[in-house]
Amino acid sequence: MEKTSLFSRIILVLCFVTLIITAIETNQIRLQTRLTNEETLTQKFMYNFPVKLKLGQSYTNKNTEFVIKSKEFSEKLSAPMSTTTYTYWGESYTHENSYTPKDNNSTLVYVNTNIKSLNAKKAELDELISAKIIYDKKYEFDCFATKNTADKTNFTTKISLAPLQNAEVYFISELPKEFIDSEKPLTLELKIKNRKYVMDLK
Repeated sequence: MEKTSLFSRIILVLCFVTLIITAIETNQIRLQTRLTNEETLTQKFMYNFPVKLKLGQSYTNKNTEFVIKSKEFSEKLSAPMSTTTYTYWGESYTHENSYTPKDNNSTLVYVNTNIKSLNAKKAELDELISAKIIYDKKYEFDCFATKNTADKTNFTTKISLAPLQNAEVYFISELPKEFIDSEKPLTLELKIKNRKYVMDLK
């Protein structure tokens, strides 16, 4: 009888412990779900109230610090330095690496941005920030990011930042010239984490 009683007590204790563990896990799941929902609502709220950007002003958002240095409409974006090549005959010529519109009826629209990573570890640029240009408040054009190579003779789209590292980055898009000449608004939109930043380009 004593063995049966002891066994019953052990079973009851195990059942009680199991109930406690189940209750804790259930509460954790509910808490995580609530936090996720709150984060989603916060994100939506933040997106509806974007920050207006000004040229030359520094902004910080969690893991990213940035400043828009300039905005440009151009037929060409050239690397700062040209490369010199020598032929077999001793003649030399210079070569300029640049971006130009693929379509003759288009123009490059780009912003020069200084970006600093505040991440604790190395991060790819697209993990920190994304950019697009919006025409007439509804037509969206994705931007691609590029920066000068170390020798400033070319560009690279492979951009990663070590902790506290800065980079001069161009966000570039190609738009029809009629959009540039139009009186309708043209806006840059940056997204960083749960914040949206906008700048009027014209």
